[in-house]
Amino acid sequence: MARYGRLRTRSLLQPRVGALLSLVDPALGGQEECVHDFRVAARSLRASLQTLIRGPHTTLVGKTDLALRRAIRALADVRDRDVGRSLILKMRANSEPASALKRRVLGLCESDRRLALARSERRWPRKLDRLLTELLHRGEPGLQVIIRRARADAWRQRGCSLDLIRSLGRRYDPGRLHDLRIRIRRLRYALEVLAEVDRGAKLRLIVLKPIQSALGNGQDHVVVSGWLRAYATRFRRSDTALASALDREAVRFDALSRDSHATFLRLRAKGILEGLAMHVDPFSEAPQPARKRRQQATS
Repeated sequence: MARYGRLRTRSLLQPRVGALLSLVDPALGGQEECVHDFRVAARSLRASLQTLIRGPHTTLVGKTDLALRRAIRALADVRDRDVGRSLILKMRANSEPASALKRRVLGLCESDRRLALARSERRWPRKLDRLLTELLHRGEPGLQVIIRRARADAWRQRGCSLDLIRSLGRRYDPGRLHDLRIRIRRLRYALEVLAEVDRGAKLRLIVLKPIQSALGNGQDHVVVSGWLRAYATRFRRSDTALASALDREAVRFDALSRDSHATFLRLRAKGILEGLAMHVDPFSEAPQPARKRRQQATS
């Protein structure tokens, strides 16, 4: 652990904050990959704030967390349309009616995306840049403290994930599966902090990837199914043929979501999480709680 002795929180915060700041303008400009990358980077930073900044800076962390949450939500509809568009492009179009439906849905998706992008600009937290910059000038806990906090957060998220998996069993419940996806994602973010100082954490990130992908695919299909049904409702009176076609596609996406759930079940996520090693580094002693260190010092 000696080679990490001079590592400070700024070494972990700077790349995260810098990456996020560089994505603000292109994301608000509507660049598809940047919209996705901004939301991922913002969620990662939110998850790491409690580990990297604490103590007298609680107010700053709270304000930054709120601003990040608002920014993520501001781009949520835009990202949903991007995911929907990519899935709609894969729709079967082996006949002229199918091709016409595909063009119509893509047109609706593009129109709604433009409206969502305009809304995101109005809802954007204007103080976000200043708050992120201010974070870089705050106090930095020691390396051992960072490791203990990240390790504790990873343990907590792992426990919550296992509780959800046990309560779900083999049931298909889109809402609870989405909750599980969020927990797995938070576990990954905690491990990402650990990966900066722990040789084993990157391996744990790899084993989580298939689980997260299966849950993410299922949620994407649920989202697309939902707005296809919303389109069908919109055209129920004015264009019954279009509404029926949209309903059929919504049912197909529901089936694809169930397929993703079947993939998730085959991964046996419960066993993977139960076997997930939570130690910090197999080649060094894990940090001990302050109370135990004091007891050893006085014995």
